[in-house]
Amino acid sequence: MRKALLCFILLVWISGCEFKDIDKRFFVVAMGVDWTGKKDKPYLITLRLAIPASKVGEGLAESQVEKVESPSIAEGIRNLKAHVDKEFDFGHCRVFLFGDKLVKESMAEPLNWLSRRRDVQLISFLAVASPNAFDVLSANPTTERLTGNAFFLTFGREGTESPYTVTEYLFDSFRRFKEKGLDPFLPVVSFDGDSYVAERLVLLNKKKETLTLDPEETKIFNLSANKFNRSGIAADYKGKRLALFISRVSRDVSIDKGDVPVVHLRLKVTGMVEESTVSLMDSNVAKAQSVLEQSLNKSLEDLLVKIRDAGVDPYGFGLRYLAQYFGSEQDYEYWRNVYPNVQFQVDTRVVIESTGLVR
Repeated sequence: MRKALLCFILLVWISGCEFKDIDKRFFVVAMGVDWTGKKDKPYLITLRLAIPASKVGEGLAESQVEKVESPSIAEGIRNLKAHVDKEFDFGHCRVFLFGDKLVKESMAEPLNWLSRRRDVQLISFLAVASPNAFDVLSANPTTERLTGNAFFLTFGREGTESPYTVTEYLFDSFRRFKEKGLDPFLPVVSFDGDSYVAERLVLLNKKKETLTLDPEETKIFNLSANKFNRSGIAADYKGKRLALFISRVSRDVSIDKGDVPVVHLRLKVTGMVEESTVSLMDSNVAKAQSVLEQSLNKSLEDLLVKIRDAGVDPYGFGLRYLAQYFGSEQDYEYWRNVYPNVQFQVDTRVVIESTGLVR
């Protein structure tokens, strides 16, 4: 009897399992945060929830979109639980969109929530939604087979691989928002009526948006900063347009220390001619390479100066400066003071491996 009584007492302290079955969960596939500008409820939280379906096919993806205005993101999530009949599961949420107004205001609060949430994946994609996150998440691409799959294919390079689309992960943004000499960036995604479009890039300081790059500048940044191959460059050659497909990219950066530091960026691109109405014989290949090099040099130098004048450093030149010269806090302050006057020397080498097939 004593043993039975002891076992009964021990059973009182054993807690039950809190796990909820799949049919009692709502899987959040994408989340958006917008800035309302209201003092009492400045945030608009939007969740796109996947609805399981027996059929899978283009245009058959079913989802439910829930939104609420809230004084904070955490309170908004708890409020949204009252709008549904199942528990939210963020384990499959790999896309977080921030409205254009929010990025211009401040990114401190969204990043604070993301860094503390234990079930948010660090490999999640971050992007700026234009004009706002609610409109983008409410859209239904005609070719989407699974809920939220269009985002994964766009940013994860599992589907399209566009030189105009820059992928940014959550773990990298955490580092960029905190690291000295390295500033964050976010791709811009919009909806054109049929599909998502991601061809622009927003550059931020440690708090908010500073500069937006157009599609051509985004392509040059992706090529030079991320060494993105499968890209392309073009130039006018003998009055005609010459286009080169890039298959390999290599880059080297060094910084000369002086009163005004000089950043040397050496870029080598290798590829094949993709389009040219001018005949390219052996004697013309070297001239074509020189024309492409001059065009890429000018485009890259103009981009670097534009980014420098905006006061941001997404390339991480400041971080490289500190690493190259074992910089202290005093060296970092010196770099910040002279960065508006930093000079750039770009040396591009273009190698044409093949002129393509001519029939």
